[in-house]
Amino acid sequence: MSTTRRFRGNCLMSGISSKLHKLNTGLVTSCVVGLALSYYSYIVETAKEQDENYEAMCDISEHVSCTKAFMSEYGKGFGLIPESSIFYLPNCLYGLGFYAIIAIISVFNKFSYTVVLLSLSIGSCLSSVYLAWVLYILNSVCVVCVSTYVVNAVILVLSYRKLRILTRPVPSAYSQKSNRRKRH
Repeated sequence: MSTTRRFRGNCLMSGISSKLHKLNTGLVTSCVVGLALSYYSYIVETAKEQDENYEAMCDISEHVSCTKAFMSEYGKGFGLIPESSIFYLPNCLYGLGFYAIIAIISVFNKFSYTVVLLSLSIGSCLSSVYLAWVLYILNSVCVVCVSTYVVNAVILVLSYRKLRILTRPVPSAYSQKSNRRKRH
């Protein structure tokens, strides 16, 4: 194999590697934002449980209130899990776990991990749609909640792009040579 072919192949691989690195950085950054939002939700929820007069920064008005969403019947277990269950936890704890898992999985550039990543992000977007519907029912806007929906959508898009890159066939040196002949 000539040096030229090997160099072009390495450039192709470094281009893919560079794209994957950028996507992984975007995924981890999105997860850090999601972790921060979930942690803030936990702080607000805990403070509100300890002091009913507590007002969070995200409580802007009667209809723009995160504590209204966090303290509603849907704020724990997504409003679906019975109170008697060990899984009846504040939604923000699920968020903390989700974003931590996504951050860890996203650094692996393997097809199987990326399929899991995409599946989890689809699930998070479906739960975001459900929780947005809950906000509509509560007649409230939760700035923190909507921000997590945006983070979940970004994670979905980045996961999909990563899967596309990993499933794209890598041209061999032979096919690159034949493509160059066709262009000349």
